[in-house]
Amino acid sequence: MEIRGLTLNLAQLPVLADVDVVIAGGGTAGSVAGIAAAREGARALVVERYGALGGSGSLAQVSPLMSLKIPEKPEPSSINGLIKQRMMKLGLAAVDQNGQDGWFNSAMLPFMLDELIESFGCDVLYDTTVIGVVMHDEELRGLVVQTRGGGIGLIQSACVIDATGDALIAKLAGVKCFEGRESDGANQSVSLRFTLGGIDLAQLQSFLSDIGQSWGLGLPLLETASVWGHADVYPLEKIFRQGMKKGLIHYEDGKYFQAFTIPGMGAAMTFNCPEIPDMKQALDPFKTSRAYVTGRKMTARLHHFLKLMVPGFANSYLLSSGPMLGIRESRRVDAVYNLSLEDYLQCRKFKDGIAQTAYPIDIHGEEGVDYQEEDIPKGDFFEIPFRCLIPARTGRLLVAGRCIGASFAAQSAARIQPVCRATGEAAGIGAAWLARKYKPAAQRKHSATADLIKGSDIRARMIAHGGIFLKK
Repeated sequence: MEIRGLTLNLAQLPVLADVDVVIAGGGTAGSVAGIAAAREGARALVVERYGALGGSGSLAQVSPLMSLKIPEKPEPSSINGLIKQRMMKLGLAAVDQNGQDGWFNSAMLPFMLDELIESFGCDVLYDTTVIGVVMHDEELRGLVVQTRGGGIGLIQSACVIDATGDALIAKLAGVKCFEGRESDGANQSVSLRFTLGGIDLAQLQSFLSDIGQSWGLGLPLLETASVWGHADVYPLEKIFRQGMKKGLIHYEDGKYFQAFTIPGMGAAMTFNCPEIPDMKQALDPFKTSRAYVTGRKMTARLHHFLKLMVPGFANSYLLSSGPMLGIRESRRVDAVYNLSLEDYLQCRKFKDGIAQTAYPIDIHGEEGVDYQEEDIPKGDFFEIPFRCLIPARTGRLLVAGRCIGASFAAQSAARIQPVCRATGEAAGIGAAWLARKYKPAAQRKHSATADLIKGSDIRARMIAHGGIFLKK
């Protein structure tokens, strides 16, 4: 037998690009990292396996942005602020009656990100998959990728950012990683979101009000939800129970249901569901593949139920089902500093803090969790230090997004998109600086990434670009 199609002799690999910074993954964190690195003057390249930027916010259709839940509304990432401002100017984002400014149009996010990343001079390589890394003396020197046409090539770089969400680059580089809950390795539940059009929103608003929902009824920014056992907060649950009795939906279809209107799409709603049952291994290729099939079946049942039993949906139709699973947590790196549950509970601040948030511990599929959920004091917050972005003992590598160094519980409070964008901006700045600081091995002693750059300097640079940090 022989293996065909693989040519991995480094000396024979064609060099596709030679850059200062290469970012693996153009999602929530990676697209921002590319912008930030280019803004610092680095030759930056984003490698993306799909055909659009935005990741969870676009392809997985995760909208709106969750709130940082800090009344004073800090904005550590100036690029996050710029994205929201540009989309609001185009009527593709909005602020609701409670001051939540995270409402945005997932379908149009890639268009805006294309324009923004190009304006800062960052290149993007779409339909390209990372299949290996190039290492020397425990340092990354580049990525081995396979392009859409099947060709395999090398991207050389002075610094690499892992924004894959799954810590794929770190794993390939031999970085110690953690997967799932510490007690049993179980990951959070995954979702497959969908979007419906043709909804009579005024009729839906009236119906929700009639059954007792007293929140989220402002048009055009309307929202609703249902969770089993919480009819006092989510009156729609009563309708879900009726639907289950009639055989229109299954129990798992109503376990977690949430829907929001979409800025710039008049008669449409995006759904933060279905949540795939018994899906605790977010990196298992067969189980994730099956999750798409299960999710689409659940979507069909939910849509049929809504058309028959919820006024406003009678003439609705499916606009899209997410081409990407909504994965909340999979693999996390062992970093120079790993964020802990105590950091969250004690609202710890750090000199190298590059993100601020008061988002709660939020673990989906939480049966049997081994943590005590507590809310932090109202008005206070915790910070994510830059050291969480530096994998231990591996040079020329930073991580950004949901795979930063953190415990299972702490990651659930730090995984929302505004925080991921802040880590992306910090990583982009840090990588651009590292690309200038590193010298060839022959001219220097081996030096860890954490010794070459101070997180407090990254924070100061984010502030210089317009980032807003609270002082507490």
